[in-house]
Amino acid sequence: MKKRVKLEEIKRLFEAQEQLTTKELGEKTGLTDRTLRNYLALLIEEGLIVAVGQTNRRYYQRNYAVDEKPIVVAVLQNGAHIGTLSFTYAQGYVFSYLSNYKGERLPSLHESVSSSYALFTLFENLIPESTRRERLLLKDGVVLNPLELLVELDNTHGSLDFVPLTSLVKTDTRDDSKIPNWKSIKNVILEKNSFVTLLDYEMDIPQEVLQGASLSRELYSSLSGYQHKIDVNLNQKSKRVYRVKKESGELAHYLLKPYAADSRIKNTPYLAFNEHLFMTFAKNELKLNVPFSAILLGDNRDFYFLTKRYDRYRGYKYKQYDFAQQLDIESEDKYDISIISILEKFNSIVQDKKSKEDVYTFIIYASLIKHGDFHAKNIGLIESGRKSWELAPLYDIISTYVYEGKSSDDFGIGFDYSNPKKRKLKYEDYEKMGITLELPINRAKIILKETIKRFQIYFPKYIETTIAFEKSLGYPHLLSKKLHSLYNEKNIEFDKLGVLGEVGMKRESL
Repeated sequence: MKKRVKLEEIKRLFEAQEQLTTKELGEKTGLTDRTLRNYLALLIEEGLIVAVGQTNRRYYQRNYAVDEKPIVVAVLQNGAHIGTLSFTYAQGYVFSYLSNYKGERLPSLHESVSSSYALFTLFENLIPESTRRERLLLKDGVVLNPLELLVELDNTHGSLDFVPLTSLVKTDTRDDSKIPNWKSIKNVILEKNSFVTLLDYEMDIPQEVLQGASLSRELYSSLSGYQHKIDVNLNQKSKRVYRVKKESGELAHYLLKPYAADSRIKNTPYLAFNEHLFMTFAKNELKLNVPFSAILLGDNRDFYFLTKRYDRYRGYKYKQYDFAQQLDIESEDKYDISIISILEKFNSIVQDKKSKEDVYTFIIYASLIKHGDFHAKNIGLIESGRKSWELAPLYDIISTYVYEGKSSDDFGIGFDYSNPKKRKLKYEDYEKMGITLELPINRAKIILKETIKRFQIYFPKYIETTIAFEKSLGYPHLLSKKLHSLYNEKNIEFDKLGVLGEVGMKRESL
């Protein structure tokens, strides 16, 4: 499997760059010279590339003469056909809007016709990452082109779907004006939950699926990201969590993240509890838009994490894009971006004042809890009304301090390209974020103070609840001790950096 995936990776390099030497390919793939030449020989045999020149001056390039059948896919938005995406090795990827399409253009695809030798980042970011992507790319012993994989994805985030153009069936287009305004029903979609919400539900999902051991592709979520996921729904009456039957067209309204079944669990125990805690704090204490979340107890005494989809409502799909899509970067580059660049892009799109204050609050919160895995793909925008955008509900919020202690960064990305630090932000850094969002300086200062104040007042209650929860299950107080240390150390840090003094606050301790 790895051999086939690596071969496809090399083919992609020739999609992005017409000519490459073995030295350049070696640097990009990490393969030995001998292994690389074996792969190149296979591509030459298939007629996809040709070798040019002799010995040390030799390079390889795409073979435009190869007779290939193009892959052509219809791009749908909420069921409406808006454009066509195609691929050939000779021309690469081409996206074109339908001539009669009058709607809002997709992020980074502003022209009527766009071309690229790599899959457009808007679509590439919909594909799962790492080993999840490798497993999906390999089908029946054949490595798929990413465009072919897009067709197989279902229940991706947002409102885009893909079908082979030859299979497109003309249907009555759903009138977008009849789609309920997201902002008007967001409380119904997001639901309420408290800390700790432990669901005593039956897990009606095979163990091999929970562990990611099954080879059946349709059993897993195709939602983007690194972690193993399963599309599920809840039966409130029978108290059961069950896998969505995609083959019958059922739409998932919840997402289940099983704990790691392998040795990784030793490094990140209680990850689901961690995420549930920090998402609930953001939801209930900071009043940010956060979907319902809960945990379920697993067989090995760790937890499953359950959260609700916030871009779905009664069969409707809402437009949503993460900031890797907005900033036109590939998923593997999600950490090679800065907080300021995200906020600059955010400010160029979002007009809603409350949403600007919300994203500012969230970044402050991320620095308080040491959200060291914060990157461009776990923050996004959602269409809240007709061509109106706001901060998408927050997800994937964890504290890496729980596992890394003092060595944990506050963010997974740098603050700014000219100042790429990932921790120990000073008052002027928070001030710069507020200015980037065009928040009045006094208002930004109030938000900074209020966010820190709520952390100081309410976080100790979450620690107390965690202690009681650990005790009720007979668990050692490992997590609560880490939370206790986090609280004290962030108070000390904010005091020493002068942030507390600037907003007229004092250090608290437990």
